[in-house]
Amino acid sequence: MRDENKDSLIEFVLRNAEPIAARVKEAQAEKSGRSSDGDNNTGGSRGSHISDPTAAQALKLVEPVQFIYCPYGPVIKGRREERYIRLPEKWLKVEKATREFYTKDSAAEKVREIYKRRYLQGEYGERWEITCAKLSIGHGWYYSVVHDIVRFAGLYASGLGLIAPYSRF
Repeated sequence: MRDENKDSLIEFVLRNAEPIAARVKEAQAEKSGRSSDGDNNTGGSRGSHISDPTAAQALKLVEPVQFIYCPYGPVIKGRREERYIRLPEKWLKVEKATREFYTKDSAAEKVREIYKRRYLQGEYGERWEITCAKLSIGHGWYYSVVHDIVRFAGLYASGLGLIAPYSRF
């Protein structure tokens, strides 16, 4: 995966944590509604037979969700674009760790504001021009902070095995 694709995925996750979490819950609910008799035709226990349906159901519920399609963008003709996200629960850990790091009190005030304005205000965040004007900063400094945020999240994701380490910093 090229670094630009990694950056795009990271930015998407940081901006869309709530819809990702909602899709994860939906996927978990779907898993809990399936048959749990160990039958291979129902996504059971990969060839072994578990005679206890409660145990089989419990095993299904603790398995991580392998992937989701997360909707984004405007609704056009009743549909939205969707982005494929592999291992979304781990990506939610990345988002949470990044949010906690960049919104805690020990972070510089302007860094906290940049994070909140870019990632916590709606699906697309505030435009960089508005943020720079309101915070009285230049676009170079703004993008330096954004680069730092994305690299932090990227290194965390790399530690969880979600992406390969970055080749450039």
